[in-house]
Amino acid sequence: MERPQTDDNTTPTTDEQTLAPDELRERLIGILKANDALHDPTVERALRTVPRHLFLPDVSLDQAYADAAIATHWEGAIAVSSASQPAIVAIMLEQLQLTPDMDVLEIGAGTGYNAALMAELVGPLGHVTTVDIDPEIVAEARAHLDAAGYSQVRAIAADGAFGWPEGAPYDRIILTVGAADIAPAWFEQLAEGGILLLPLLLGGAEASAAFRKRAGELVSESLAPCGFMRLRGAEAWPDQWVPLADGRRLFAEHASDLAVPIASLLRTRPRRRLWTHPPTPAVQQYLGLRGYTTFTIFTERKIPQRSRVRGRWGVYVGEPGGGPSLVLFANTLPMLLAFGTPAAERILEAELPGWQSASYQPIERRHVIARPRAIADATPPPAGASRVSRRHFTFDVWTDDELRY
Repeated sequence: MERPQTDDNTTPTTDEQTLAPDELRERLIGILKANDALHDPTVERALRTVPRHLFLPDVSLDQAYADAAIATHWEGAIAVSSASQPAIVAIMLEQLQLTPDMDVLEIGAGTGYNAALMAELVGPLGHVTTVDIDPEIVAEARAHLDAAGYSQVRAIAADGAFGWPEGAPYDRIILTVGAADIAPAWFEQLAEGGILLLPLLLGGAEASAAFRKRAGELVSESLAPCGFMRLRGAEAWPDQWVPLADGRRLFAEHASDLAVPIASLLRTRPRRRLWTHPPTPAVQQYLGLRGYTTFTIFTERKIPQRSRVRGRWGVYVGEPGGGPSLVLFANTLPMLLAFGTPAAERILEAELPGWQSASYQPIERRHVIARPRAIADATPPPAGASRVSRRHFTFDVWTDDELRY
C-alpha cells in the first residue's frame, strides 16, 4: 500500500472521461512503458486483463486508471491503506518473477488489486493468499476480488507479521507495506530458492528489495526506490505524531520512541547554528548506513482546505548521563541547528571528513545480504560494506565500487 501522492494535477478532460475501461487500461500501459516502469510481457498482460476500476468502486474511471496512488482507509489524518501507484505495482511484480503454479503470500491486502494481478500470473494451478491486519480492509478486498472474478484468492484477516503458516512454504512472499526489519516468520515460511520482496528502510531511504533465500541467508537481486505506508501489528516500526506549539504537529518517522524527546528539544531555546553545508541525500545515506540514529520529521500546520507539510531530517543522540542531543538539517537553507547537549555535534564533527566527500549512490546500485542476527553477529561484514542491525536481521549493504575483497 503505497503512500499516496499529495498533489494531483491530472484533471481529466471531457474526452478522457468518455473512454471505456479497456481503453483506459491501454492508455495506462502506454504510460508505464514510456516511463520505463513496465518491460515484462506477462506483467503487461496481467495489467491489461485485471479491471482496476472494480477494486476502486468509489472513484471515477479516469482516477482508477491514473498512474497515482489512491488512499482508501484512514486513521485520523493518517492514511493506512491505499491502492498503490500502478508504476510501482508493475516494478514490484517484475521484481517478484512470478511464474505459473507458484504459491504466493501477500502481506497487506489493500484493495485486492495486486492479489488479482498475481493470480493472473500464477495461473489456475497457483495459489495466492493475501493477509491484512484490518478485517474491514480484508472484507472489502474479498468483495472486490469476487466482483472481478478472482474468488480463488484467499483473503485472511490476521497480523501479517506472523505470515500464514497454513499455506507454507511459499515460492514468493511480498509485502505491500513498509518494514524496517524482516520478521522471522517470513524467512521461515519462504521456500529455499524463493523470493521475499518488501519495501525496506535502510540508510535513510526506502527500497523495494527482492531477496533470494539461499543457504540460511537472503541475497538481494534487485532494489528500486519506493515509499509505502508502514506495517502495523507486532512487527510495526513505530511512528508517532507529537503536538507542538501553534497548532503544529511533529511526525517522527521510524523513531516514535524519540518523538517526544525530539519535540521537547525543538521547543527549547536557544538553539545553536552550526557550520553550513548543503543537506544532501548523500549525507543522510552516509550517516544512516554508518549506524547512527537518523530520522525524518515533518511539521504540519493546518491551513484552509489543506495541510502544509514540511520535511526535515536529523541526527539524535541520547547521551548516557548527559541528556539528549539533536542536530537538525534545515530543508531550505544549507545550515544545521543543534539542540540540547553537544553529543550529536561531536558525532558529525568526527564524521565530517567522510560525509563531506560522500556521494549519493542510487538505490538500484546497492546490494544487500540479510542474515538472522544470531548468525550475522558472529561474523564481521565484508570490507567496504556498511552494517545495519535490526531486531531480527542484520543487513550488510554496499555498492559495486565500495566492496573490497
